[in-house]
Amino acid sequence: MATTDDEARALQDLPGWERHGDSIWKTYQFDDFASAALFVGRVADATAAAGHQPDIAIRGGRVTLELVPRAGGALTADDLAVAHRIQRLVGDHHHPIGRAAPWSPSGRLAGIKERPVGPAGP
Repeated sequence: MATTDDEARALQDLPGWERHGDSIWKTYQFDDFASAALFVGRVADATAAAGHQPDIAIRGGRVTLELVPRAGGALTADDLAVAHRIQRLVGDHHHPIGRAAPWSPSGRLAGIKERPVGPAGP
């Protein structure tokens, strides 16, 4: 990034991301460890193409992601692009992240029938 002003403007587009030395970080809160772990997997998939993965700390339902510039350099546009990619995974709204199947508040989805499973499997 060219200047601190440019960095500040770029961080305004990343709600909740904070500057920490030369890196940026954000903590996400989930209902449980399983949802947090699924989110970490989604982050890994989303950032693999960029070739720049964040440092990840997971504690219970809390996930902290930190993007550290390579080789001790300064924060780059690539770092911010990865943060934007991660931010798009959750957006600015809260929803049941990590649910593997379509979800309905009633617990049942219209038009989907359960299949009986016998002792030998499906």
